[in-house]
Amino acid sequence: MKNIGLWLALTGLVCVSSSPAVSFDNVQFWIGSGTNRAGLIIEWSTPESTLGSTVPAPVADKSLVWGYRFNGTATASEMFNAIVAADPRLYAVESIDPTYGTGVYGIGFHLGGGGDLGITDGSATNFFPNGILTNATVDVDAAAPLNPGDLYWSGLYGPNWETWNELGDAGGFAISPDRGTNPYWTPDDPANPYSGVHGQWEFAQQGLDGLQLTNGSWIGFTVAAGEYEFDLTAPYNAHKHAPANPDAGITALVKNLTGGFQAGGWQMQFQSCTTWLYSLERSPDFQNWTDVVSGVAGNGTGLLIADPAPPAGQAFYRIRADHP
Repeated sequence: MKNIGLWLALTGLVCVSSSPAVSFDNVQFWIGSGTNRAGLIIEWSTPESTLGSTVPAPVADKSLVWGYRFNGTATASEMFNAIVAADPRLYAVESIDPTYGTGVYGIGFHLGGGGDLGITDGSATNFFPNGILTNATVDVDAAAPLNPGDLYWSGLYGPNWETWNELGDAGGFAISPDRGTNPYWTPDDPANPYSGVHGQWEFAQQGLDGLQLTNGSWIGFTVAAGEYEFDLTAPYNAHKHAPANPDAGITALVKNLTGGFQAGGWQMQFQSCTTWLYSLERSPDFQNWTDVVSGVAGNGTGLLIADPAPPAGQAFYRIRADHP
């Protein structure tokens, strides 16, 4: 099992104020192990032009964030695939090309509980039992999620997914890059708009397999403003945009956490995620933690875990989420 994240409850609730940007310490979902940290931000938004596509607009404009720990070397594709495989709510349509490497055609996020992760174009239907689909038979320019409340977009000839990295592509960002107040990017050469920046983001010049991660790297995905156009004033060229500052709370594996004494015991209630196992840990000093209850399966809704015999002295509690 991999220890993914920790949420603490003392004798009350711990509140974290939101900020325009997100630091690594604010990220709620982590996968991997190591001393280096990198971030993944995905923003679902409605394209300005949908020529060549009948994909329904995402149910909302949302920007979400995940974290990835590693040692040594790692690539953006390794991070993306590890996060998609670990988060049961996230799913992706990929292509593996011998020349161009890993390509991402579609990304979805299951906001609600229940239902199968899947997409359909009206003729073919594909499912995501392991999160990543590399042999899609649906038309990604016509696909829709089986769960209409999901965040989803896909495209190849219509508006597709575009990739960004932190400015300079050298890591060192403890806080997520901020695209600033300008709605669109600034191309390096408007006559050849193949590279450029948007605030602290830079349009990626490498595919996912070629993007090397270092400590403080950030990878961003956004839906293109329009389908590919040779017209330099068309949205695809002129209106590229990096991810908005993300909402770190949506990807949390523990939500709406409350804790308190009940009938002489200490209990914690929270909204859980399916396919994850939850444990209640206790410590006398914030240093040494022991399991009080372990291996409770998440159900996608409310979960209650209790310590029926808390110690007489001071004690601290936390919930741990593990992926089998």
